[in-house]
Amino acid sequence: MIECVLESGIFKTILKGAICLVSEMRFRFDSEGLHARAVDPANVAMVIIEVPSSEFEAYRIDKDEVVIGVDVNRLYDTSRAFRSGELVDIFTEDSKLTVRCGNIKYSVDLIDPAAIRKESKIPSLELPAKIVLDAGEFKKALEFAWKVADVVELQSSEDGFLVEAEGDIDSIQYEVGDAEAIELNKSEAKSLFGLEYLREFCKVAGNGEVLTIKLGTNYPARFAFDVCDGRAKVEYVLAPRIETE
Repeated sequence: MIECVLESGIFKTILKGAICLVSEMRFRFDSEGLHARAVDPANVAMVIIEVPSSEFEAYRIDKDEVVIGVDVNRLYDTSRAFRSGELVDIFTEDSKLTVRCGNIKYSVDLIDPAAIRKESKIPSLELPAKIVLDAGEFKKALEFAWKVADVVELQSSEDGFLVEAEGDIDSIQYEVGDAEAIELNKSEAKSLFGLEYLREFCKVAGNGEVLTIKLGTNYPARFAFDVCDGRAKVEYVLAPRIETE
């Protein structure tokens, strides 16, 4: 049994963070809060969602851990009608998940967690470069890159952080230095990534929200968004594009 209350903005944001990769997902509720993770069908990207129990207006589960399977697409479609700042009642009963916000009450059948693709372990990666910046700044860089290519190179060096894309006849570079970044450790790292994935990831965050990138050379990278004023975290792990000669 689950009975909890969450601010509508957080509820919508975590669902939005999930739907760019999967349509169904396991939600795990324990004493520390809500946890979820899933890998996209192409095995290219993982999404990890964390909402601490302290960020719920009310939080109650009847076991040490409760795991439910949810259709995140259906929930997100409904949540788009919720007004900003409203509270969402979330509870389970009779094999259904019910959410209630304002005048809207929506119930949907729970999915057997065993019927959802097994969760992969979060990869243990030693990634040398750390870049912390405004998510809006990164999104702007990606939109420039998208004008010339569908693949982007992310590079960290002593000079700062560089987003670079190269097309058939043109190229573009977007530099992030000390003045634009919150933190740069300037360790050496460089990898190529699919822009379509990165652009989808950035939809979860708005301008002013913090993005932490951890980057290696030809390794999967981590993109952690502190969303809703830091009240929740949506993180993605993305495999690099490896170019062959």
